[in-house]
Amino acid sequence: MINTMISIPVHEKTEVVIDQIVNCKHFFPNCGVVLHISKGFNYEDSFHTEKEFMFILSTFENVFVNPTHLDTGFADIVQTHVSNFNYIANLVDFEYFAMEASNDLFVRQMPEIKDRDANFYRNIWEKHDTWNKYWRIPLINDKYLNDILNYFKKDRSVLICSQIEGSYYKKELFAKIVELIDRFYNYKEVIKQPRTTYPREEVFYSTLATLLDENLNNLQNPYTFVPWSTPGYLPSEEEINDVSNAKKEGKYSIKRVLRNINDPVRFMIGTQIGQYRNKSMDCIKIKFGKISRNLFNLVSGRRRIFIGHAENEVNIRKFFKLKTIEKYIPFKVTNNTINLAEILNIMSNNRDALFIIFTDIYPHLLNILLQQGFRENIDFIDGSLLLD
Repeated sequence: MINTMISIPVHEKTEVVIDQIVNCKHFFPNCGVVLHISKGFNYEDSFHTEKEFMFILSTFENVFVNPTHLDTGFADIVQTHVSNFNYIANLVDFEYFAMEASNDLFVRQMPEIKDRDANFYRNIWEKHDTWNKYWRIPLINDKYLNDILNYFKKDRSVLICSQIEGSYYKKELFAKIVELIDRFYNYKEVIKQPRTTYPREEVFYSTLATLLDENLNNLQNPYTFVPWSTPGYLPSEEEINDVSNAKKEGKYSIKRVLRNINDPVRFMIGTQIGQYRNKSMDCIKIKFGKISRNLFNLVSGRRRIFIGHAENEVNIRKFFKLKTIEKYIPFKVTNNTINLAEILNIMSNNRDALFIIFTDIYPHLLNILLQQGFRENIDFIDGSLLLD
């Protein structure tokens, strides 16, 4: 039996989805993964076609693709986890149903979940500043939520808001939750209306769980660490290491990791913390060793700047039949130090360029990538993706 089935809604970047699956399998071996692929999934900006993506997913054990594709958007994913559960519940035997986002990554070995019913925040929404400031009115006016409260003969004082990432429920409990959501929440009706601007998934599951069972064996908060007070919810290197080193009790994964296969944080987790990136790259390239050529062509109109050893630069030029790389920064280590000044200057003055950095060099550059504001402003390609 699978201990935990992880439900993940995805809507872009096939290579990032694959990397997340490898991450889950590395840090949580006895888990399954069920994917909801959004109706509007963007394959044009991905490494793979839909056919190639489905083939790669089929090579993983206990990874399942929900055949239903719903529209998704902000404050509109409650139905995706419900759809995933309805699909997988009768197909596979598992104990717990967990929910994550497509920009989560584990950084610490996740233990099997035992002797618990659920885990979620128990914050009553009236006492929550964010809820009061942004989402109080749409929540009060939510017909579907009010119908649920009326069914239980309860008022809004019972509402509980919870972070969805890293929350889980025992399979039998979540089945009851899904039954009630299916009864009272009409998604087909919702998609014809203006989008309700509050995240229903952060209210429906946790509130229904306590309405169904007031004596839940709820021993901890969600296992995903999110720096909610940080702009963009981007965890610092120190926070990531604290979770990885068990300094944040009950936390095993982190959010937000950019949906970019070459994001410095994603790279750091895959190479330094988990040491699974080579496997991830192999899975991304399985049977389709030349997919990187398509990626490279997508950015052919942009200036390309190569940071690496002379040998790699020659190989890149041969592979893509280039006469020269637009800009080549030779990577040198002198007296065990690296002259980062030139690299930093060029990155600062060429934010519209594509930077090609090889795997063995990447770790030396992590600090400036993380600390100089380059994570979201500059595009990188791990050079190992470009060569077989």
